[in-house]
Amino acid sequence: MKTGQWVLRIVLLSLAAALPLLAYDFKVTVVWDELAMDGEAEAILQYYHDGTVEIIRGSLNKPSSDGNIVVNRTTSGGSQEFIIKNAAGKLVNIWVANILMDEDFASKEDYLMLANSKAKVFVEDNLNHRNAKVAIPPKMPGLVFRAGAIVDGTYYDFLEMYQQQRIYTVTLINATTGKPLSNANVMIKERRTGETVAMGMTDETGYFAQKLDYGKYTATFTKEGFIPSMHQFQMDISELPVSMNFALAPVIKKFRIVLTWGPFPRDLDAHLTGPKPEGGTFHIWWNQKTLISGKNFLDRDDTDRYGPETITIYKPAAGEYTYAVHDYSGRNRSGRLDLSMSGARVDVYAEGRLQQSFSVPAGQRGNVWKVFKIDANQRIVPLNQMYDENVSSRVFH
Repeated sequence: MKTGQWVLRIVLLSLAAALPLLAYDFKVTVVWDELAMDGEAEAILQYYHDGTVEIIRGSLNKPSSDGNIVVNRTTSGGSQEFIIKNAAGKLVNIWVANILMDEDFASKEDYLMLANSKAKVFVEDNLNHRNAKVAIPPKMPGLVFRAGAIVDGTYYDFLEMYQQQRIYTVTLINATTGKPLSNANVMIKERRTGETVAMGMTDETGYFAQKLDYGKYTATFTKEGFIPSMHQFQMDISELPVSMNFALAPVIKKFRIVLTWGPFPRDLDAHLTGPKPEGGTFHIWWNQKTLISGKNFLDRDDTDRYGPETITIYKPAAGEYTYAVHDYSGRNRSGRLDLSMSGARVDVYAEGRLQQSFSVPAGQRGNVWKVFKIDANQRIVPLNQMYDENVSSRVFH
């Protein structure tokens, strides 16, 4: 074979090897000013697929176990890049961390290094033909931040900054007003042994944070005048933060239903249908705040992530009530997993205590989650049905 033919063959083989990287859904590039870092920044993808979660680190050049995510380029000059070949049905959280900083000895200036390095995340979205950028604002302290998430082929841009890795944070809010709950008690127990590992109170913003070792935990939240509640969680070897917003409901004898979720989708809506005392039925949601016996059952509507959305049945009438959650921001998109991956949770309170909690079903497509019904005997009956509907007034068909 002639020299020219050998060269052509090598070029063709190189192009063939590169083709898988040319056909991709997303490219995630993280850049920073290396000279501004005392430590080392690292991009981390938290990849949920097929019932498992993997950590893909930009410094290791190691692909995901299914080969769907590859580290396309890693340099020592402040740049790491990932290729996500197929994003359908997957959840990918995008993190950036100052991995070599000793958290126990970090100074105030150390916590500003990620911000001073002008760390940025660029997301090339080939599915929806758009590009996005998330940058840390100047003087925002923290050692790790989450720069959005790719959810079933859609990128949601947001920024969450954390002071440390391997930290649990919670923000407690009033379920009926949405205002922060200061001086609420937080107690964390190790689930296996029952040992109390942390106790404290929320600050004036309702915020509480605690560094924890690896393990499974239960956090209990209490405040006078509010119904106690709890959250189970796990700190795993990824060392990434675990964070949530949690709504506590004021004590009430009748039914109060509280919806909370994560940073995506932007707007989930609570819906309730049931009997009117004078006869007939009602359907309540944000745009249909019907007064029932002079009361507005929809205590709070939230349109900018996290919740809470709260509905109170002040005086149940004879008959059956049904409650559902609608992904209003995704109402015109069917067959998607955004709602299923949202971390949505519905807590049902009555007679001064938490009666039942529901988590959105995993792996089920649809923008409506019909959660439960309250039957004529005032028993809570789980439904957990997922389906699509783009018109709010037809959520219950």
